[in-house]
Amino acid sequence: MSKTNKTRWGKTIQSKDVQHELKRTAILKTAAKLFNQNGFRSTSLNDLAQELQITKPTLYYYIENKEDILFQCLLTAITQMLEQTATIQNAELSGLKKLGRFIYLFTSIFDDEFGRCLSHPGPDPLSDKYLQQIDPLYQQLDAAMRDIINSGIEDKSIRACNPKITAFTIFGAINWMTKWYQVDGEMTTREVADEMTEMFTRGLAS
Repeated sequence: MSKTNKTRWGKTIQSKDVQHELKRTAILKTAAKLFNQNGFRSTSLNDLAQELQITKPTLYYYIENKEDILFQCLLTAITQMLEQTATIQNAELSGLKKLGRFIYLFTSIFDDEFGRCLSHPGPDPLSDKYLQQIDPLYQQLDAAMRDIINSGIEDKSIRACNPKITAFTIFGAINWMTKWYQVDGEMTTREVADEMTEMFTRGLAS
């Protein structure tokens, strides 16, 4: 990759706190890109430092280790996802329309490097120290989808179904995108999101 395409390591931020946060974010975004391209285990801190054009010791000023980077990437993505999901849950809409918005939201996060990390590599490479913090957030996301499905069954916009199996099926289909979706392919993430939303809501409509 040419130097012009590499993440800029800015040095002109006025506030030291803002400068620190900007550089930490640059590390996370670049790491997420490398994790998505090469896999978590195949990406080293040396690779990350080289991509950012900094020294490896500099990385440790902003992060603890490679696991910490993945944890921070996942935390960023799932926190944003949960915030937007809460907005959907509180909207004055039928359960089916809420589900459609949730499916679109979850599918379209694959536009984002952090979002893709939710499925691949996901939390599996993390040790118990980090899993104990991130797993409850994944559980909240699952519970939110089931709650939306249940609300649709109750208002009769969604046909009778098992919310647990339905949620697993939808999550499984969307997560599988990391196996086949190509950013430079024939469809954009948003177009895939539209297709998946239409497919699942049509199938579940009462």
